[in-house]
Amino acid sequence: MTQMTVNTKTSSLQLFSCLLDQLSYGPVVLAIVTATQGQVNSKVGDKLLVWGDAQSFGSLSENTVKATVITQAFSVFKTGLAQRIVIDPGDNMFAVSSIPGKAKSTDQVHIWLTRWQGDDAIATSQAALSALKTDQSSRLIVPLVTGQSPYIVAHDSPSLRNLQGQEAYIEEL
Repeated sequence: MTQMTVNTKTSSLQLFSCLLDQLSYGPVVLAIVTATQGQVNSKVGDKLLVWGDAQSFGSLSENTVKATVITQAFSVFKTGLAQRIVIDPGDNMFAVSSIPGKAKSTDQVHIWLTRWQGDDAIATSQAALSALKTDQSSRLIVPLVTGQSPYIVAHDSPSLRNLQGQEAYIEEL
């Protein structure tokens, strides 16, 4: 099981506030950088929210990567299925793969995209905001498996054992 744990409290507070606001209007895709390789500007934990007609907000600033994520977000909006993409940021958006290790370049940004929608997404966003605002020791768990939704757990929760060998992105809130 691969678990990536990052601590990005300040940007997460702004991001989850925006996410909660946008969820009142409809679905939102959350893209998270889960791994990088080679010479890239993106960092593990960089995030981008995408909603509406390609509106976005987040810490993902590498232009080629951001443009590719926005484009791929429309597939996630349409299907509702989470998606892993691997981007070569130096290849002008043409080297996109859904299989890690299959991209041609050694410069890679691995991104997980999930659609957030409805009451469960609102509740998860509210729990994340509450943890960030009150210094509760909590974690955002994003299983990197299609069909499983992100959730919030207490820092000392045994819920991490429920991942049972699955890859997951874990962020300290």
